[in-house]
Amino acid sequence: MAITVTSPQATVGFIKNATSADASGTETIIAAVAGKSHNLRHVTFNNLTAGALSFTLSGAAALIGAVSVGANSSLQWDFNPPLHVGVNQALTITAGAGNVCVFCQGVTE
Repeated sequence: MAITVTSPQATVGFIKNATSADASGTETIIAAVAGKSHNLRHVTFNNLTAGALSFTLSGAAALIGAVSVGANSSLQWDFNPPLHVGVNQALTITAGAGNVCVFCQGVTE
């Protein structure tokens, strides 16, 4: 099922709020930009289902995960220095069949 990504206004960098009723496939949160990398400063993952769910946040390789999240729970990370996704790489999520929300903030350089 497709992920819905909104982009709240940011004065510097990006903010992405991605929701999916079924993130069981690999879903793109922010597309690759030629010659640039996304650098994450914050990620919050919300499992909005009644059961535990495993997810992986990736660029060229897994950046976070696989991580198991309890039912109706959230996990969050702050990165200092920022987490480097990789040049020419999209930020994607792969999760089990469940309702998820991913909020991330960072810069593309």
